[in-house]
Amino acid sequence: MDRRLKIITIAISVIYLVIICGYIHREMADFVYGFKMGLNAVETGKTPSLSATGTFFLSLKPENGLRTFPTMMHNQFDRKPMKTEIETMVVEVGDVSERLPAGTLAADIFSILLSFLAMFILAYIPVQTFRIVRSITKDKIFDPTNIRKMRNIGYALLAFYTANFTVNFLHYRIAKSVVSVEGYGLRMDWGNVTLVLLGLVALMFAEVLKVSVQLKEEQDLTV
Repeated sequence: MDRRLKIITIAISVIYLVIICGYIHREMADFVYGFKMGLNAVETGKTPSLSATGTFFLSLKPENGLRTFPTMMHNQFDRKPMKTEIETMVVEVGDVSERLPAGTLAADIFSILLSFLAMFILAYIPVQTFRIVRSITKDKIFDPTNIRKMRNIGYALLAFYTANFTVNFLHYRIAKSVVSVEGYGLRMDWGNVTLVLLGLVALMFAEVLKVSVQLKEEQDLTV
């Protein structure tokens, strides 16, 4: 096997692994907090919906446009006021059960199921990536099983983005009904679109690998 091809393939696999692990690290705090909040809601029996606890992850946009700095804060060094623009915010507004839109409970249950699916996918991708790297180090890059693993990674990335986008959309619709921030409007969080690109690249790489395997097999038969 060409040494340069092996190095490039391993480098790509490692980059995939680093990106996914970094994403897991960033999202874990939100997932753990949401899980604890859900357990507390179930144990206390005070609310019929997790959203009724009043904790929301918001993506904001200034009402007057970007870089209008609608929020005033104070510099900790000299206590002078400074203009601020907030893009994301986590707020806890207390019990909002009376203001929740219809279907919130169903949306919460669906979001929980999607969140568990997303966590499974995030655990699945590094395992498959590690198996591909291990196969490559053994000079088995043209193994047909690598094609299947690469495709699975691509589909998993696309599925994860879809699940994450759906959860964000459901939370956005609920938050829009119960939360208002002065000087800002709520915006839809589209999630990390880079995951879509990575998924498509993985699928493309799988097809390239498939063609390479076919050419190799034809060459072997010719010889």
